[in-house]
Amino acid sequence: MSKLYIAREARPIATFTLIAANLIVFGLTFIFGRVFMISNFGVVPINVVAAPDIQTFLHGVFTLFTSMFIHDGFLHIFFNMWGLLIFGRDVEIVLGRPRFITLYFVSGVVGGLAYAFTSYYFPSHRFAPLIPAVGASGAVFGVMGAFGVLFPRRPLALFLYLIPIIAPAYIVIIVLAALQTLFAFTMPFSSIAYSAHIGGLAVGLSLSKILTATLARYREDYW
Repeated sequence: MSKLYIAREARPIATFTLIAANLIVFGLTFIFGRVFMISNFGVVPINVVAAPDIQTFLHGVFTLFTSMFIHDGFLHIFFNMWGLLIFGRDVEIVLGRPRFITLYFVSGVVGGLAYAFTSYYFPSHRFAPLIPAVGASGAVFGVMGAFGVLFPRRPLALFLYLIPIIAPAYIVIIVLAALQTLFAFTMPFSSIAYSAHIGGLAVGLSLSKILTATLARYREDYW
């Protein structure tokens, strides 16, 4: 049995809007400065997990959302927006705009929380709880996970050290999840927040399974 889905959106407007918003904010980074944007709008673990006062805590919660629109360099935003473009369009068309936006932001927020808690309780060095994290990676990994649930057999290309591997989406998702987990444990001093990727991917996989329960239409197939 394989699943057929009814298209709920004619165009992936939310996906394009999110990409545009990220590009606009990236442009603002050059106006206000990289340090200002990251330090004020990035997720600082200690402000979320152990804030000394309510104002700091509220700002920490605020940054769980704002950090998704801040990127540190051209490659950072390019790969995130490329992933959102590739996976987001079909996911939004199938889930519908409200579900897609919910999936995106919940994945991003949980990804930020995963980074905050792991950096605070399992710091790779003493300054880890003070280092802000930015980027839409957690949200994009959530969308990627939803793509794997919705279109598990659709072929995707995965590059392992410039070696292209083409496999069904569910295989690619499994490999990515395994790699992110491996990197999180073996590269604790990396500048990449692998824990945010894992958190976002977990939300995307689980939440999309819940959302698609009311969307699937079945047909018999030998696929």
